Amino acid sequence: MSAQDNSQAPSAYPSGHTVIRLFYDWLARVTERPVYLYVVLAGITAVATLLRLYKLGDWSFWGDELFSVSGQEDGFNYNLLRQSLSLALIQAVTAVNGTNEWNARIVPAIIGIISIPILYFLVRKIFDPQIALLAVLLLAISPWHIYWSQNARFYTAILLFYSVALLFFYLGMEQDRPWYLFLSILFLGLAAKERLFALFFIPVALVYLLLLNWLRFGTPPGWRTRNGAIFIIPALIGGLFFAGPYVGNLPEWMIGFGRANNNPVWLFAGFVAYVGLPVICLGTVGGLYGIAQKNRAALLLLLNATLPLLLLMLIAPFHYTANRYAFISLTSWFILTAVTVLALWRKLPRPANLLLIGVFLILLLQPLGDDVLYYTTQMGNRDNWKSAFAVVKEQKQADDLVVSTNGQLARYYLQENTLDFVGLNRADLSQSKQRMWVIEDNVAIEHFPHIHQWLTENARLMAVFDVTAQARTFNMRVYLYEPPEP
Repeated sequence: MSAQDNSQAPSAYPSGHTVIRLFYDWLARVTERPVYLYVVLAGITAVATLLRLYKLGDWSFWGDELFSVSGQEDGFNYNLLRQSLSLALIQAVTAVNGTNEWNARIVPAIIGIISIPILYFLVRKIFDPQIALLAVLLLAISPWHIYWSQNARFYTAILLFYSVALLFFYLGMEQDRPWYLFLSILFLGLAAKERLFALFFIPVALVYLLLLNWLRFGTPPGWRTRNGAIFIIPALIGGLFFAGPYVGNLPEWMIGFGRANNNPVWLFAGFVAYVGLPVICLGTVGGLYGIAQKNRAALLLLLNATLPLLLLMLIAPFHYTANRYAFISLTSWFILTAVTVLALWRKLPRPANLLLIGVFLILLLQPLGDDVLYYTTQMGNRDNWKSAFAVVKEQKQADDLVVSTNGQLARYYLQENTLDFVGLNRADLSQSKQRMWVIEDNVAIEHFPHIHQWLTENARLMAVFDVTAQARTFNMRVYLYEPPEP
C-alpha cells in the first residue's frame, strides 16, 4: 500500500486523449519532485492556518473553555506529572496577555496548524508523499479539527500526541527501532496527560498484536522480546499510573461519570457526521482491502479508527460518553481514505482515473461546505453566550437581577455575579418585586422545564440567538420579567 507497491507502468493513450496525457504529465512532475511536494505541503499548511485563525476570537466562550482558562481543579490535572501541557500553555498565555477569546484559543490553534507538517513527515515514512499529502489536506479542511482548533481545550493536543505515538509504534515494530518505540511511549504519556481516553491506545495496540498472529499477517521485524519489553511494560505501568487512582476509587468515579447521557446510536451517528460520511465509507473499504492484502499498517489504522468508538458505544448505557472522546481516531480515518483514493488512482486504467476526480471533489467539497456554514451561519457551532449577555449588559438597570445556568460565563461577560436556575421555583419568581433578566440555554430548557413554562407565560422574549448546527440546536434566549405594577 505504498507508492512502490501500487505503481503501474504508463500505458499508451488512445487518440483524442491529449488532455489526459498532459494532466498525467503535470501530476507526475508535481508529485515526484521534492521541491514541488514541499510547495504543496506549504500551501496546505497555509490553508490550515487561515481556517484556524479566521474568526478565532469572534465566537463566544462556552463553559468548558472558561474552566480551562481559570485553572480550576478538574480531578485530572492535580499534580505536575499529570498536568495537561496544552492547558498549562493556555493558562500561561492568558496570564501574560489577558483573558479573551483570541488569547485563550491561540495555543490549540497553533497545535492544530503544526499538526499538518508533523503528521505529513510521519505518514510518508509509512506510505508515500502522495498519500501523506492527501491525508493532511483532509485534516486541514476537516470541520471537526477546525472546531477543536478554535476551542480553549485540549483536543488538538491529544490528537497530535496520540497520532504521533501510534505512527512511531508502527514504525518501531516494522523497522526494528527501539528508539521509535521509546518515542511512542513518550508521546502516549503526553496524550494521557491531556485526558485519560488516550489510554484507548493500549487495547488498540494489544488487539493489533494478537490479530497479527491470528490472521497470519506475519511478524513485524521489531516484534521481539527486547522491543516488547520497551513498549508493553512502560505502557502498562503508565496506564496504571494514570488510571489507577480512578479505578481504585471507582464508587466516587461513578458518582461523577456514572450516568448515561448518550445512547450508542447517537454516538455513532454524531461521529459519522463529524468525520464525514465520504471519509467513513472510503476509509472503511480501504482498511478492509488492506487487511485482505495482509497489510499491517491497514490493520493497525482500521483498529484505531473503529475500536475507540466501539468501546464508547459499549459503555454508553451506564457511563458518561461523548463522541468527541473518539476524536483521537480522526487521523487514522484520513490516512485510510488517502490510501484508498491513491490505490484506485494507481490501479485503474488511465482514462478511467478521471472518474476519481468526482470522488476527490466529494472529499473536498463536503467538508468545505460545512466550513462555510461554520463561519457564516453556525457561529462556530457553539452557544452564543456573548451576544446574549451583551443584550443584558446594554439594557440592564442597576438593581435588575440576572439568572443563567453558567455563573462563570456571566461573571466574565457581565463582570458581576448572577443567580442560578437551581433552587428557583414558579412561586418565588412570581413574587419577585425586581426586574429579572433570564438567559435560557439548552441546559435550562432540559433540566428546568417548569421555569421555561413560567417564562413563556410571564416574561417578555427580548432576543433569540439560537444556533443550528447539523442535527443539533444550541438554544439561547433572553427573557425580561417585569413585575406588575402594585
